[in-house]
Amino acid sequence: MKTTLIQFNPKTADIDENTEKIKSFIQKAKDSDLVIFPALSFTGINCCDYFTKPDFLAKQSTAIDEIREMSVDKDIIIGIAEKDGKNMYISVALMTDGIMKILCRKKDLTEQEAKYFNAGNGSVNYEYRGRLMTVTLDKVKECKTDILLNMTLENFQTDTILKRQKCGEYQEIRVNPVCLSGSYLYDGRSYFSNKKGEKTVVAPAYEECAISYDFDKTYESVEMPEINVYDETIGALVFGLKDFCAKTGFKKIVLGLSGGIDSALTAALACKAIGSENVVGITMPSDYSSSGSVDDSFELAKNLKMECFKVPIKSMFNCFVEDVQKQKYNDLAEENLQSRLRGLILMNYSNRHSALLLATGNKSEVATGYCTLYGDTCGGFCLLSDIYKTDVYKIAERINKDGILIPTNTIIKPPSAELRPGQKDTDSLPEYDVLDKVIKLYFEENLEVEEIKYLCPDKPVEQIIKTILRAEFKRKQMTSGIKLSDKSFVCDIDFPTI
Repeated sequence: MKTTLIQFNPKTADIDENTEKIKSFIQKAKDSDLVIFPALSFTGINCCDYFTKPDFLAKQSTAIDEIREMSVDKDIIIGIAEKDGKNMYISVALMTDGIMKILCRKKDLTEQEAKYFNAGNGSVNYEYRGRLMTVTLDKVKECKTDILLNMTLENFQTDTILKRQKCGEYQEIRVNPVCLSGSYLYDGRSYFSNKKGEKTVVAPAYEECAISYDFDKTYESVEMPEINVYDETIGALVFGLKDFCAKTGFKKIVLGLSGGIDSALTAALACKAIGSENVVGITMPSDYSSSGSVDDSFELAKNLKMECFKVPIKSMFNCFVEDVQKQKYNDLAEENLQSRLRGLILMNYSNRHSALLLATGNKSEVATGYCTLYGDTCGGFCLLSDIYKTDVYKIAERINKDGILIPTNTIIKPPSAELRPGQKDTDSLPEYDVLDKVIKLYFEENLEVEEIKYLCPDKPVEQIIKTILRAEFKRKQMTSGIKLSDKSFVCDIDFPTI
């Protein structure tokens, strides 16, 4: 029994395009007995309120009929959004001889999925061509079967990537999509394994492709490469940004370059994603900007082979002070004014050149609200929004492992917004190693305040948590990013604003 597994990149809510791709993959798998696609292949994954639209589901029904007719020559297993009376399910369908049969329906729904779908049976044992096949849309616990067909939707998370190197002691077909859908990133890594739990045929990460396996043949096990979590994070961010641009139509990226580590890392990742020739940086010095910040920005651009130009904001700032304020106050409003003038320049470039503006804030800043609304939060996408500041440095070091791209001075100098003389991030925040530890313990591990105080003695634990909770109104207005952790501020952590 030759089986072809399709590691599919569906476009969210674009049933026509997805159906054409499905047809193409089936036609190419000419000598296969069975072709398998991931869950929700017709609709895409996080379609949200599209799932409530009758026309949307009717279009999927038409597409299903077209694919069902192709099952006369070969069997097809594919994930669909199933409408059954008043109920909706994430389901797996088997198409054979022009007839479709529902095999199983997802049981363990996420909070997002539960808004639109009902819980089903989760998995089913099905006799297929003389073999017992267990088909599941839920995480596998225990399994006694000939073949496990695992169609669980598993998004990329940095803290589980090492665990995913292993598989159970049974023959498994694992099919995972490869796409960015909403803030969720699916990295592929589909595979076939033998009865010892050894992977035998493996699809690469971040690549739409087809892989095949003949159950009547013997395969040698594949030695899996050593995993570096920071290299994996780089791969996830690069693919996520590339897929975002491809599906939204952006061919150019613009971002502000401050000479700091966050904008430097964002620029390096953007160049990897869509090519240096398509990335533009703008450095916008004020009276408080150090010459080193401008120099570091141009050195970065030179290393990355990307365009960079300078737009000083001094005259715009002085004009506002003289014409609007009538006097200079040297206060927080004027600090934020500098950031908002920069946002204005960047948004203007973005509109004029149809370029995607990337915000450059990291998870630590997003958590504490250490940013200016309508200033450095401007943008259509924030690449580092689920990356802690302490990890930003480690990822930058990995970027530089084969040669200096991010200038050394950018990495070693104390982080600063440079909005007033001698300003440093530590004037407003604890040291980042302390801050990041408290955020993880309280928001990701759900520890009580007193427990965190015990683990972080003599640290301003209560003040940090209070600051984060007060910043929720800012997070509600921030741009989207990629979920990389189990608990992200991008889409998981949600507190009331008042």
